[in-house]
Amino acid sequence: MIALIAAMQAEVDEMLKLTTDSKKIIKDSFAFWEGKLDEQSIVIMLSGVGKGNAAMAAAMLITNYRPQAIINIGTAGGLCDDQEVLDVVIGTRVVQHDFDTSPVDGDEGIGLYFDGDQALCESCKRVCEKMQVRNHSGLIASGDQFIDLYIVDSLLHRFSDALCAEMEAGAIAQACTRFQVPFVILRSLSDIAVHDNNHLTYQEYVALAASRSARMCKEIINEIACE
Repeated sequence: MIALIAAMQAEVDEMLKLTTDSKKIIKDSFAFWEGKLDEQSIVIMLSGVGKGNAAMAAAMLITNYRPQAIINIGTAGGLCDDQEVLDVVIGTRVVQHDFDTSPVDGDEGIGLYFDGDQALCESCKRVCEKMQVRNHSGLIASGDQFIDLYIVDSLLHRFSDALCAEMEAGAIAQACTRFQVPFVILRSLSDIAVHDNNHLTYQEYVALAASRSARMCKEIINEIACE
């Protein structure tokens, strides 16, 4: 079974449009949607916002289903000048940027890092190229903090190679690493912090990003199933 954790209900809904035999199951107050994508069994879960919700969601998903892989989709703010809204970031690595034990551990205590599964990342890259989706691979910065223009400089000072910032990937990556479940993080960019404006309203962005993310996940899951 392959699992999908989505950050937004719209992403769950778009994925369910592509799923057959789907049914909603409640376990310990958490909602799961089980179904099939072509012949592949999948389970979908909505994480909620922030690392606490994401950690609980990932742990419950793993302990209940023991999936062979987890794909996490959602939204992020871009941090690079060469990015555009709706670009996709493939997280080859994730850092919890708000993890800081440097008063005790020095520089080694700044940031908590987790590596995405290399084969899954490569599958995502192939699917993006096939669908002609602009994409970037690298570090995703994750923390319980909305990153606006006023704090971008301080974030990039500490994590100069970060491609985007968001609020769930770090916790999901940590849970997957702890339970030894291969994972990949995909983020669609809703805005670019270093640009002056956004050419889409957030509502327009959500509709486009959710639909495309669902189609991308279908292609990725089919690739995984064929391996």
